[in-house]
Amino acid sequence: MSDHADDPHDEDDLGYRGPAEIAVGDRSVVVDVEISGRFDPLLGRHVWRGRLRKLTEALGEAPSPPPGTAVTIRVAGAPDAATARISEIDLWGSHMVDGISRPPYPLPTDENGVDPA
Repeated sequence: MSDHADDPHDEDDLGYRGPAEIAVGDRSVVVDVEISGRFDPLLGRHVWRGRLRKLTEALGEAPSPPPGTAVTIRVAGAPDAATARISEIDLWGSHMVDGISRPPYPLPTDENGVDPA
């Protein structure tokens, strides 16, 4: 049995919960999000997934963005925005997204200050 205590990729990614700016096309709104991810050693990069709560209501009169729609997510204090694709709309009307770029929140770093993404 190997000891993985020093492996930075084994740490749980706490992700992010809170408000985020979501851009859909030329519209931008702020909604509550829950995002988490992990380092995938087979892909060699960080993968993440999230839930956008009440996006349809925040967009107002515009129709609900369907699965396949690209969105940009910006979290206050994060270095960069992230791109995701809506994968489904759950039973409660939340939009589930799969990340296709770095996550929109800071990642844990190793002892050298390098994040796994």
